Amino acid sequence: SGDATDVFGECDGTVAPEEPEEPSIPASPTPTDAADSVLSLFSDAYTDQEGTDFNPNWGQSTQVAVTDVITYTGLNYQGTGYASSDVSGYEYFHVDFYTSDATALDMFVIKEGQGAEVAYSLTDQIVLDQWVSVNIPLTAYADVVDLTAVNQLKVVGNGTVLLDNLYFGGVAEASLPSSVTFSVDMTGQDLGGEVPTVQGTFNGW
Repeated sequence: SGDATDVFGECDGTVAPEEPEEPSIPASPTPTDAADSVLSLFSDAYTDQEGTDFNPNWGQSTQVAVTDVITYTGLNYQGTGYASSDVSGYEYFHVDFYTSDATALDMFVIKEGQGAEVAYSLTDQIVLDQWVSVNIPLTAYADVVDLTAVNQLKVVGNGTVLLDNLYFGGVAEASLPSSVTFSVDMTGQDLGGEVPTVQGTFNGW
């Protein structure tokens, strides 16, 4: 045909079909949290915690590649180990993920040795061929996991999944006491035989 892109066979002059191009993956989102407000495990936008192991041997079949993103191929489950950290003062765990074929995805924040885990499902948030940004509320783990000393992540799912911008961020709301005990000193008060009644308000109650 005369096109510069045609490739001719050496013997018969036929035109060989062009190799299909690999689908391009867009760049991951740039996080907007202030650098001094996060604890980062993996992100080009922040200074990451040192010594993180992105492929500990947990007997998984997942293949792991770490470049400017983390790629899980043939995901069944995959762990990440990092220095023990108190994240109880943070509001959420942030993750950006991308997949073209996964149909299930769960994220765990773990304290090693505690013997208790809870999954946070990202399955309903999967959008194929698009980066998805999620702030997982740490309250989803707080009833089961000791957030004052977490040191592992675990991802469970299938397909090929890319991850970026793994960090703890936000500020946890201070918890309010569920009960309040107080006393009223009535010493020296003449009640005339009446039973005293105490009235008041507490945070609008």
